Amino acid sequence: MPDSIRIFHVRTSGLTLPGVPSAPGSTPTGRVLRRGEEFEVTPELYEATKDRNGVSWLDMTDEEKMERFGEIKFAEGPAPVDLAAEVDSVGVGADDEGVMYRRGIAAREYARAISDPAERAKALKEVQAKYGHVLSPRAQGAAS
Repeated sequence: MPDSIRIFHVRTSGLTLPGVPSAPGSTPTGRVLRRGEEFEVTPELYEATKDRNGVSWLDMTDEEKMERFGEIKFAEGPAPVDLAAEVDSVGVGADDEGVMYRRGIAAREYARAISDPAERAKALKEVQAKYGHVLSPRAQGAAS
């Protein structure tokens, strides 16, 4: 890799970047990225992504990404306009069940606090429609 910085964007949440020590002898810490985030790859980070054969996963083709991950988790360059528009409308990480679960819990608590019974029922129905897939006991790993 040339001594330059490359820009990549995350297409699905959960991509983990390896840690690069901030100082010699310090502990490297990784970082989990969420959909829509962009990240810079410095020469140091690029080196940290290489396997024992000296090949970086950052250089994988889309076909190789599909074979390895079953999806295209990242791509080089800034996030495309269509992804950026979707991210703006649903929020970074909205494809992550943990993020959606926390949003669903907050929305449900807000709805439960509504004093008018009809408005509360309407709000709870909206929460169920939007977040039911992550708030249901089955989504949380309960036995069927």
